[in-house]
Amino acid sequence: MIKISNRSINEKSPCFIIAEAGINHNGSLRIAKKLISDAKKCGADAVKFQTFKADDLSTKESSYYKILKDLELDYKYFEELSDYAKSKGILFLSTPFSLEAVDLLNKIKVSAFKIAAGDLTHLQLLKHAAKKGKPMLVSTGMANIAEVKEAVSAIKSVKNNKIILLHSVSGYPYPPLEANLLALDTLRKTFKYPVGFSDNGNTPLVSLVAVAMGANIIEKHFTLNKKMKGPDHKISS
Repeated sequence: MIKISNRSINEKSPCFIIAEAGINHNGSLRIAKKLISDAKKCGADAVKFQTFKADDLSTKESSYYKILKDLELDYKYFEELSDYAKSKGILFLSTPFSLEAVDLLNKIKVSAFKIAAGDLTHLQLLKHAAKKGKPMLVSTGMANIAEVKEAVSAIKSVKNNKIILLHSVSGYPYPPLEANLLALDTLRKTFKYPVGFSDNGNTPLVSLVAVAMGANIIEKHFTLNKKMKGPDHKISS
């Protein structure tokens, strides 16, 4: 059985809802805290951020560097945000984009690690996180079955079998007709692990259908205001 904190993740349990705050804090601790409190008010089980430094993801010469730099959340804030989430009664999660980020999140005792679809083939990161012994939520956008198998094998190679696979479509946003939710059945039958859907779309409909099809977890982007400046606000609930 896989548990995230005190919540069981299986067919007999209610769907586990992750409110994906992501980078919608715009680098502001105040906005990040408001996202946490609003996620709790909306009834989400967990709120999730992203732990990265611009230098982990881009060269300084890239046009993306300044965008990423503006969206960094200072590492010193993560423990404060985790404590704030705890005070509000909602689980705190974050996606690590480096080995250093894994260690930081492990130090503040996150209940699980969420691995972004873009890092599914970053086997060193997968193993480093899996060694901490926590549940591994792995997004599969852009991957083929062979790559998912390799990722699962990497996690299992360090004696971690607490794996949840999240189908996702790496379009921001994607057209609902391209959601390909039958992939949920493929992942469930092929790997025999709980499955979920990481939703990058701008309608709630696809997530609702995913739950009807047996998704054990839904991860959905959300924001305080869809008109805020930043790349993810428009696709967020």
